[in-house]
Amino acid sequence: MSHSSMATSGVREWNRQRARHHALWPVLNRNGFRFVLLQLLLIAWSTVAIACPFCTSVPRTLSDDFDDAAVALLAKSQGLHQAADGSSHLQLSVLAVVKGGESFTQKVLRLPAASVSATSPQDESDPADADQLSDAGEVRNGDIVWLLGFGDQQIQWDQPLVISAAGQAYLTGLKRLPEAGVKRLEYFLPYLKHSEELIARDAYNEFADASLESIAGLSDQMDRQWVIASLRNPDVPLHHRRLCWSLLSQCGNDQDAQLFDQALARRGLDPSYQVGLDAAISCYLCLGGEAALGRVEREFLSGESAMSSDGFAAVQALRVHGTDLHVIPRPRLAAALSRMLRYPEAADLVISDLARWQDWSHVDRMVELFKRSTAQTPLLKPAVIQYLKACPGPVAKQRIEALRAIDPVTVKRVEASLLFTPGAAGVPVPPPDIEE
Repeated sequence: MSHSSMATSGVREWNRQRARHHALWPVLNRNGFRFVLLQLLLIAWSTVAIACPFCTSVPRTLSDDFDDAAVALLAKSQGLHQAADGSSHLQLSVLAVVKGGESFTQKVLRLPAASVSATSPQDESDPADADQLSDAGEVRNGDIVWLLGFGDQQIQWDQPLVISAAGQAYLTGLKRLPEAGVKRLEYFLPYLKHSEELIARDAYNEFADASLESIAGLSDQMDRQWVIASLRNPDVPLHHRRLCWSLLSQCGNDQDAQLFDQALARRGLDPSYQVGLDAAISCYLCLGGEAALGRVEREFLSGESAMSSDGFAAVQALRVHGTDLHVIPRPRLAAALSRMLRYPEAADLVISDLARWQDWSHVDRMVELFKRSTAQTPLLKPAVIQYLKACPGPVAKQRIEALRAIDPVTVKRVEASLLFTPGAAGVPVPPPDIEE
């Protein structure tokens, strides 16, 4: 596929993604209350503590379930037993009460067979099949299981989880961890490499739920060679690759920047290969500094690339650097982001970032963008007015009055919304999903 056709395809993908947000605005423009409501939602979104910004949103971790449970047990399966009335139950011998021991004293549990998958004591099992921490499959006679109970008055038992010896050590260690921070992540770091899928997946989820600051606190403990090998492995899942880019940004050196070029080269040979480009660009900037930023400007924030999904990935990477990382001075990042102001179809993506970073050097360009706004850029005019309202000094106020003469309805609506959401000018546009 030619570079031109790839860029055209990227533009279509860009527009499809952004339409998810733009589709709201024809309705909002007819109703001032809904306009204000969306502003409130955007501010709420922006003030939620964002965890690893490049990691895929995660399901509940095993720690989440452990924290919510009233009781946590290690138990040994004694298989299915049949009662006199013909009903069956899974009988469990309690080995240890990991949580809730002060209120739970039973030595034997009987769970209705309908709620679990189990075999009878007479069924033979292969012990070799039972040495993995598994979230599926039958509970066999002799298996060690992890069992959580919820509720205060009457405990409701969750599905038993068959676990290995490694799983027992992993799960019982959860009760000793702080709620967040470097010390918590330190526990999960070695488990990222674990051979048991559920353990490695849960450790990943903990990192995905952690801040970049906490991840950076482990830089001297990271296995750099394992991170590099993972990034070079094309079979590594995309979500895991994104995390590895974040890890390499903390433990890598300037020589490791070549992995960025290797990933781009692999994508060129195999279009199905997913780089995790936003995370990769962020890592490249961490390792290469301002020299790397110059390349990103040329290759991803200029020309056809700027209006492709690659351009959005670069915007995301720079946004994270300006908010969470301190490798490149923020004014230099703002100058790079401002390149997107050349493209009215995408300018609203970065206007809020420029306002949040107090880059007020684009007042006249904002006026031009307002005048060039069309029905295909419904977010642009509000973003321009919010920028000008936040900008100090008399010039911005004069420009607002000039734009009021052009479109008094939009200006009035934005001003009304700012009475309820005074910080809206610096709220970043929610990112669409990056589907490479």
